[in-house]
Amino acid sequence: MEIARKFLLSGFPDLPELERAEVFQGYLGISPEVRIRSKRVGEAETYRLCFKGEGSLVREEIELDLDKATFESLKKLLPKRDLRARWLWVLALALTAVKLGLCSFQLIVASPDLSPIDDTLMFNLAKSISAGNWLGEYDWLTLGKHSFYALWLAFLNLLHVNIVVGGQALFAVSCLVLLAALKPVMRTNWGRLFVFAVTLYTPASWAENTLRVYRDNIYPSLVLLALAGLLGAFTRFREKPLRALPYYVAAGLSLAAAWLCHEDNALLLPFVLCAAAVYLAYLFLDKSIAHKKSRLALLLVPLALWGGGIAAWCGMNYKYYGRFIISDFTSSEFNDAMGALSRAYPDDQKRYELIPLSTRLALYEVSPTFAKLQDVLETPEMYNGYGDPETGELNSGGIHWVLRKAAWTAGYYDTAQDAENFWRAVADEINAACDAGLVPAGRRHSGVFSPIKAEYVAPTIGKFFDEVKVFVLFEQTEPTQILSIARPDQTEEWESYLHCQSTIAAQANTDLPYFAPLNQIAYKLLNLVTWVQRILLWPMLLLTVLWLVRYAPACVRGLKKKQPPADLAGSVLMLGFFLTGLLRMAAIAYLLAVTLSFDLYLMYLSAACAPMLAFLAYGTAKWFEGHALSASPYSLK
Repeated sequence: MEIARKFLLSGFPDLPELERAEVFQGYLGISPEVRIRSKRVGEAETYRLCFKGEGSLVREEIELDLDKATFESLKKLLPKRDLRARWLWVLALALTAVKLGLCSFQLIVASPDLSPIDDTLMFNLAKSISAGNWLGEYDWLTLGKHSFYALWLAFLNLLHVNIVVGGQALFAVSCLVLLAALKPVMRTNWGRLFVFAVTLYTPASWAENTLRVYRDNIYPSLVLLALAGLLGAFTRFREKPLRALPYYVAAGLSLAAAWLCHEDNALLLPFVLCAAAVYLAYLFLDKSIAHKKSRLALLLVPLALWGGGIAAWCGMNYKYYGRFIISDFTSSEFNDAMGALSRAYPDDQKRYELIPLSTRLALYEVSPTFAKLQDVLETPEMYNGYGDPETGELNSGGIHWVLRKAAWTAGYYDTAQDAENFWRAVADEINAACDAGLVPAGRRHSGVFSPIKAEYVAPTIGKFFDEVKVFVLFEQTEPTQILSIARPDQTEEWESYLHCQSTIAAQANTDLPYFAPLNQIAYKLLNLVTWVQRILLWPMLLLTVLWLVRYAPACVRGLKKKQPPADLAGSVLMLGFFLTGLLRMAAIAYLLAVTLSFDLYLMYLSAACAPMLAFLAYGTAKWFEGHALSASPYSLK
């Protein structure tokens, strides 16, 4: 019988040395624990085989004597020596340096006149920040998007850092945080290095869409950093509370930045809430966890950074524009107005036609405020830019932009307050008409996208499988972009501010971009890595499934005995990485099936790619760890 106790000493007692021994021991199994040990004292050497049963402070222990020949035979069965922690980080940093070096040869696409509400908007906002004018003079685009990326561009400009290298460095930091976060969860450093390498070299991280001057250059990095930070914080419930503090800081800062960078961050909330629930369950149900009050207090750190970052951004908008909001695209009044417009005449709605022409003409009759847009909205110019000039239908993917542009043209975006009052009046008038029965209407709602209908399910499923194809085949991951279209003065301005080169023509009067020989070598190496990932994905899928099939029953047995696997919390959170990616894919599939009428673009899925690959690499490493150590998942000790 083994009875384990721990005692905290104020100092090491001053005792004489009675015996000096040289000990070697190795583990043939973890559950049950099977250990061999040799002990040399002087010229005498003993060999022992030990079996330990299940338990925590008290458990069954059986020891048997071995002869040297049997010990040496068993010693050959020990798993190979693991990678040292120092070499783990040396190799991780070396892999990071290689990737940064390869990606430094990538060229951006700079076409200012072709992307007024995307790349050009972010560029202009960044220049305003650098000039000390926050987001610049107010108009319909100033607060049109969550624009943290503009602040990022201004930051890189201040440091004179190439924006491609800066984006890759941020992604590498996210992967390094994941590498550190996995320490309590994985048994071997080789396994952690494998997960890191697969995630770091995600082809989507250098894909063509990352070479635009747009927020999806960094948004996947922020998402991965948030997930990795929470993983590291929530799996260190057996370490000193302050050991988790860096991960809480990383999670809080990255959640704030991600929230300010994109409008669809509600997709991150299920992971945040479920991860917190897993952590709290361990905290309250496991009586052996110490310092519970301190651990609960630490939960305030990411919440404070998350909320504080958002509040600071809103405060800047209030200072300059009088609105305490992130953007007026996601403001309550604009979403209410869009909800009211899409509420009317629900039977006339079609895929990609949220507010048909017939609906708009009818609503002009019941909303005097909305009617003020008719002369500027119903024009060939607006139809040509955001819809079909022949039918007058406006595409659902651009309807909110054309409405804002029309309101600006009509003079309702002189100030942020003017825009707020205009959209509030539109929402109130149309909702009143719907409630009074003046127009056919569905239920009242708020939001810029199409309400969910049963007829949209089939096309959504179809789009989802299109996404799966793009994901598993690593499509659209070329490390090059198309030819930039810009005047010489525009090119000089963009390249000077962004500290990088843009694509140029290989031959005059052609659209073939030119790449120097060193660039081409770097691109071929990145494409080679993409092919390795294409091949590696399938065995990773298989081994992850095999690991789950074996691991799930072991978890159930452990939970029944109130001895769950030690890596259960971490494995659940890593599964959350994968499910978060699937949730994003499902949401984007719906948008592509109902709202966005163009072809699938990897940019919309890029935030899902790295977390999903990280989980597959984790499952693969876990399978190998289980077989290499010849043990099932080990129990909490």
